[in-house]
Amino acid sequence: MSELIQASMNWPTLPATVLLGLCLLYWLSVILGFMDFDFLDFDLDVEIGTEGASVLDFGFIGIRFLNIGEVPVMLWLSIFSLSMWMLSINFDSDVKIQDFMDYLPLALRNIGISLVVTKLITQPLRGYFKFTPPNEVETLLGKTCHVTSSTVSEQFGQGEMEAEGAPLKLHIRSEDKTIHKGDLVRLTDYNSEKQFFYVVKVNQES
Repeated sequence: MSELIQASMNWPTLPATVLLGLCLLYWLSVILGFMDFDFLDFDLDVEIGTEGASVLDFGFIGIRFLNIGEVPVMLWLSIFSLSMWMLSINFDSDVKIQDFMDYLPLALRNIGISLVVTKLITQPLRGYFKFTPPNEVETLLGKTCHVTSSTVSEQFGQGEMEAEGAPLKLHIRSEDKTIHKGDLVRLTDYNSEKQFFYVVKVNQES
């Protein structure tokens, strides 16, 4: 055990040990409630422009190919750092490092292998961590709400839908002039340009 600790704290394994230690510190902070699970997470919904792809576009594609952003960044980094550490501790512990140029080939080899290992391990996890924002238009269509305005017309109307937390206040429109305050209506379509829902009275469907 002491030999393992000594090898971990010496070159060339020291950088991988530091990186792995930071990841372990992060997970300990998450368990204790000091940090959020999605720390450092970001969205990589990048589209290549029609007028030609830039170097930055291909950079994001490369990051996405490695599943960075497809799984939580810290989870990805933890797997990567563990792979780096295991490669170094198993294959590089007896290598004598005199200067940075001695360390560079070992680092590049371990980084390359760890990228492939991390890619393979995280590949089955793609999609499991996607967050779907609540109350998207697509999820609201077909649901019902109560009319809160005195009437609903083609030019005016408001409704309120029960939701987690505060009720949703919606702009609604209808050609049905018999809809009044308190009626239950169903959302049938959405005008994205003017941002209101078309509705029909629920008892008209039956």
